[in-house]
Amino acid sequence: MEPMHGEELIGEGNIEDEVLRLARKKVFSIKDTPESGLILGADTVVICEGVVLGKPQNRDNAIEMLRNLSGKMHSVLTGVVIASEDEVIEFVEKTDVEFRELPEGLINDYVDSGLAMDKAGSYGIQDRGAVFVKRIVGDFYNVMGLPVGRIWEILHERGALAV
Repeated sequence: MEPMHGEELIGEGNIEDEVLRLARKKVFSIKDTPESGLILGADTVVICEGVVLGKPQNRDNAIEMLRNLSGKMHSVLTGVVIASEDEVIEFVEKTDVEFRELPEGLINDYVDSGLAMDKAGSYGIQDRGAVFVKRIVGDFYNVMGLPVGRIWEILHERGALAV
């Protein structure tokens, strides 16, 4: 499924509640369509020093985000909603990521590559942004936007996966 057009920004409420609200909105925008079966929705944000970083608005915003993350620990929160005909499961996964000090040239090159523009916090741990990371505590895939291990556990417990 494609991301929702014009994804909403996080509001002023509790961050965990907000990422769940946005994930829930994605799920329930399609839940009652004829093809709906098991539906999964997720929304991810980065939080650094109490500031929520979503997807950058423009090049300058992406550069500012990466400068603010440079040399610091931040958290990646993903709200996940899994809905079936019988059940709705919701959770928030948190992963802590520490960045090394980022040289200005590296920040500019990364942003100019276009890789920063569609990601919360302006970086992708799965692409060239991997070099920014000094240490990670938690689910690597959560930083990519989907905590695969936890989702697998939930689906496996319910017999939805054979593996």
